[in-house]
Amino acid sequence: MNNTPILIDAGVGTYTRQTFSSERYSIWTMQSNYHNLPMINGVPQQYGRRYKATEVKFDKKSNSFSANIATAYPAEANVEKWTRSYTLKNGKLLVSDNFCLKEATDKNVLHFMTWGRVDTSVPGKVTIEVDGQKALLEYNPSQLDADIKTVPLTDTRLSNVWGKQIYRISLTAKALNQAGTYAYTLKQL
Repeated sequence: MNNTPILIDAGVGTYTRQTFSSERYSIWTMQSNYHNLPMINGVPQQYGRRYKATEVKFDKKSNSFSANIATAYPAEANVEKWTRSYTLKNGKLLVSDNFCLKEATDKNVLHFMTWGRVDTSVPGKVTIEVDGQKALLEYNPSQLDADIKTVPLTDTRLSNVWGKQIYRISLTAKALNQAGTYAYTLKQL
């Protein structure tokens, strides 16, 4: 908003031996649970070339982007289809997750990363304030519960950009659903 990132990708920390080894995905910045992605049936997105989105579409006229991210998850996620869509409309970012699971075995969790001050005291509303910019992430409180986790940044390559910590907003489904839609709106306050 006004050139200030609200939802972020933390980036890569200082390169070490671990970064270039088979241990690469034990580093939190390399894990999908620390990106703006869902954890489906308790399973995070998988790493590796074969795990990627399909049915990727961009419509310049409607200012929208969508992708089937089910193909970025391993078989144990039991996901048939999960289409994440983003639409910019009237100064708002509309995010939608339309899904169909083979089986619902665990509650879905939708992660969003930020570096601003976060307030979840009002159900259905997450306020984020960063460098004087205020944003509101709205979600359906009868469908999802919000939780915040502080992620300390001890690596100067990250803390020089984001400060001493960042935050993971987790919206957890209240029910096990085999199919449905989660919708959220991000707008300036």
